[in-house]
Formats: sequence, C-alpha cells, structure tokens
Amino acid sequence: MNTIRHIIIPLIAWALLCQPTRAQQPTFPLPTIPETLTTTEQCLQYLLMHYWELYDFDDTTATNQLVWEQGFVNFIDIMPVADSMLCEQSMALYVEKALLTDQRIQRFDYLADHYLANRHSPMRNDIIYAHLLRQVVAFYAKPQHKKTHAARLQRTRFLLENIDKNQVGTVASDFKFKVDGKGKQHLRDIKSPITIIMFFDPQCDDCHRAMRQMEDSPLFANPDINILRIQPSQVKRQYYVTVTPSFYLLDQDKHVLLKDVDLNTLSNTLPLYLPSSHPQE
Repeated sequence: MNTIRHIIIPLIAWALLCQPTRAQQPTFPLPTIPETLTTTEQCLQYLLMHYWELYDFDDTTATNQLVWEQGFVNFIDIMPVADSMLCEQSMALYVEKALLTDQRIQRFDYLADHYLANRHSPMRNDIIYAHLLRQVVAFYAKPQHKKTHAARLQRTRFLLENIDKNQVGTVASDFKFKVDGKGKQHLRDIKSPITIIMFFDPQCDDCHRAMRQMEDSPLFANPDINILRIQPSQVKRQYYVTVTPSFYLLDQDKHVLLKDVDLNTLSNTLPLYLPSSHPQE
C-alpha cells in the first residue's frame, strides 16, 4: 500500500540509521497499520495514536532506554506533518505512559530537553516542544498527580510560558532601547528590512568573540540590516534567554524568522532573507 509506505518506510530507514551495527540490535516496535486504512491522513492518525503501545516502558535496561530514544526521535520527526489536535492527542498518550515513575520522568525530561529544547539540536522545535509541555502540565495538574508533582507542575508551567514567547512566525514582543544621542526607541519603530537582536552579556567572552566576527564580516555590513545589542536582563519579561550570545532574526514587520540561534546558524540563514537575495524579475 503506497500511502502506508510513504509514512512507514522513512521511519524504518531513520530507525536503522540510529542503530549500532551489531546484529540483532533491538529496534523501536512500530505499530502495524491496518490495510483497511487507505489515505495518508488515516495512516498518520493511526500511527501516532498507537505509536507507543508496543514499547515496554517497564524495561529499564540500558538497551531499552536507547530504543526509547530512537522511538522518541522518530516520533517528533513526524510531528510537523500532523495538525495541532493530532499532535497534542498523541503526545497526551505518550505522556500518560512516560511520566508514571520518577525514573521514566528523568528519561522523558532528558530526551525532550536534548532534542527539542537544545538550540544545537537539528530537531530543535519550540512549537512541538510547547505542544508536549502542555500535555505534561495537563498530566501533573490531574488530582491524582497534582500533590505529588506540585514542584514539577510549577516548573513546567514556567517553562511553557517562556517557550511560548516569540515563537517563529509571530510578531516579536516590543521593547524600548537606548539610542545614542536620541533617547529611547521602540523595536516596532525600526524601519529596516531586517533586524537582528543580539542578546549578550558584557562579561561573556563568546559574546565579544561573536561581535568581532560580525564586525569583520561583510554580511553584517549590509545596509538593509539593523543590529541591536541587548542585555537579557533589560527584556526578561518579554524574552526568554538562557544562553548568550543568542540571536533573533526579524523581518520588516518584526515577525520572528529565527529564534534563539547561534551565530553560525544566523550567518548561514541570513542571506535567504536579505532583499538583495530576491531580485525583482
């Protein structure tokens, strides 16, 4: 069945790439999609809603923990093609199984942070992460869990509130900043086609190194670019910054194009958004 193959084969291929070369190495047990399901949407829904049914969360061996990791990577890799409702429904089923013991919670938190929150992860995705955190909050807020997990509930709510700030595609939160000789100005009043916000710490060696690299690069001398250097403490209510230097890329209307990336990612992506990169025909 072609529609099933379009979903299952990439997953199996990815799983095989994640596996060591030893023979008989366990792999994540994917559900078998019924032949009666004939559309891609039906297959995707079945796959995600039954995704974790065959995995044994009670097996705490190191090998099975690696299988969990493999399964999680596959799981979040196909989330972007699911709608928000299916995404959250399937994540709710995952959370119900994954948060039942402290040992599972520890592994769950590690995988989510390592793959979805780490800005150096190629799978980093704040929107998917927020979907997952909403289900974690819902789980911990249930009467049977709320008392036992009160601290975790509070931490997750705090994290979700901050992760939701300034998502890619949304309008960046406005703030005031000082302009030499001109008093204060609002972010929204900048007229440049491209705005880069660099969050930095004056005591951060990596920040000063990044500044020198930007000053030496012709890319950042482009007149279409306005670069703001802001200390996170100045905008801590509007922006969630945990590491410096951190860069946000905004378009002319202050929509977020890139969020919390390093200089290398910014440098590689910036040319795609410069007006000069899209000449008029």
